[in-house]
Amino acid sequence: MDAPMHNHTYDKTRVAIGDVKTDSLNSVRHILRDIGFREIEVRRDAGSLQEFLHAADVDLLVSEVDLEGGDAFEMINTLRHGGLGRDPFMPVLGFTWKATPDKVHRAANSGADGLLAQPAWEQRFRSAIETLVEKRKPFVVTTDYVGPDRRSEDDNRGGQKIPLIPVPNALRRTVTGLPDAVPFAAAMVMIQEQKVERHAYQIGYLTKHITDTYREIDQSSNVAAQIAKLQSVAMDLMLRITDTKYAHQSELCRTLLGVSKELAKQPANPRLRDISLLAQLSLALQRAIHADDKATIAAAHDIAQAVKENL
Repeated sequence: MDAPMHNHTYDKTRVAIGDVKTDSLNSVRHILRDIGFREIEVRRDAGSLQEFLHAADVDLLVSEVDLEGGDAFEMINTLRHGGLGRDPFMPVLGFTWKATPDKVHRAANSGADGLLAQPAWEQRFRSAIETLVEKRKPFVVTTDYVGPDRRSEDDNRGGQKIPLIPVPNALRRTVTGLPDAVPFAAAMVMIQEQKVERHAYQIGYLTKHITDTYREIDQSSNVAAQIAKLQSVAMDLMLRITDTKYAHQSELCRTLLGVSKELAKQPANPRLRDISLLAQLSLALQRAIHADDKATIAAAHDIAQAVKENL
């Protein structure tokens, strides 16, 4: 591991530890105290940790991934998507005594900033924490992921151009006293708008596979699962879009959700009209979200109205 970049002090930094095992907990707490942390909160199960995150401002979360009473990876994913705690950008380090490939993969997909294999020496914790202060990765947003950018240089996410978002960093603010490059409210808007754009792309992808399946172009797809995924994405899109610059397309989202619900009623024997409507709505949504001209936006509105009247 690299040597610490600066001698930061952490005595005013609030860190939360999640761990049920006493020996492991004492080890991590001792390491953090040696690094300089003094405000250390301990929670021994997922439920009490979640309650604490909802109730208090936390600068750093350090948690055993095998946490009693819940799935730590799902908890982190929920945090990143704004469903847990006060700060979806909170720096998060996981640790485990059994660093299996599956855990490494799930940690990366959860949105955690890093995963430390135990037993870990103080220097490994210190280096990971210093990196979060000075060189934290910007975030990216996809349909299922919000978190640090883990793409390699040749990974272009299926052709999508996904922006990097510099997010607020409570740990850095507390340690250095410096303001965030992007304020919290502005970062939240950027995340929401990226979610909308990624969801629109995903809806187009799912719609193509669903329509190809019904047209017998693609016989390998599990159409019921894809319709369920479409419903889930459309619902989340409808909830998010009202607080973004794309709010004018909320009606289109609502109509698309209605069509997906109709398809879900009889996935094995859908109405041909619903398949056609789904394709029209998906195309209209993508055009409206990626267009600035009023004519395209108005056309999308007209399509939504026409479809709504025929449902």
